[in-house]
Amino acid sequence: MKKEMKTREDFEEELPDDGVDYRMGEGHASSPLLIVQVANMPDEGVSLHGEVPFSDLELESDERFDLTGPVEFDLHIQPVQQEFVVRGKLHAVVQAMCDRCTAFAPCHLTVKNVFHCYKNNLGEPIDLTEDVREDILLSFPQSFRCREDCKGLCPTCGRNLNEGTCDCKPQDQDDDGDNNPWNVLSNLKLDET
Repeated sequence: MKKEMKTREDFEEELPDDGVDYRMGEGHASSPLLIVQVANMPDEGVSLHGEVPFSDLELESDERFDLTGPVEFDLHIQPVQQEFVVRGKLHAVVQAMCDRCTAFAPCHLTVKNVFHCYKNNLGEPIDLTEDVREDILLSFPQSFRCREDCKGLCPTCGRNLNEGTCDCKPQDQDDDGDNNPWNVLSNLKLDET
């Protein structure tokens, strides 16, 4: 007979009302959604599914990334010998500034292989917040384009060329060729010996 897997809600109902505020971690805030009670966990483990706001991970929007959406998590925690193993995936959609045209566009952050081990500390709750934070931070792109064929900004007037052309002359068609610093190379005479 197969045992039915307990959900996070089942474990939350079993929590003692001990007055402990689990949002206070070791020098950082914790998300209550990512604190797992491991006392009496079945051998097959527990699946955790849900969303956590970026603010619970101590991540805020800046000039390049708008972090208004949540981080979705699909995790499974299971006891293995004297440890607990967490596996799963994370996903979030943020608004990111394009490096070429400076417009904001959706950017998908995905962590497909979350894997962490935690020691069994006599049934104390396990806080996944810091590791989820680090995993999602590592998924942020170093550079981002709103689309593959982004045309960027006009170097003269600054217009977004994805929205239309401008009346500026391309720099290589400038009438005043004397201002081009590379023109001196055309006068260079090399000895062919």
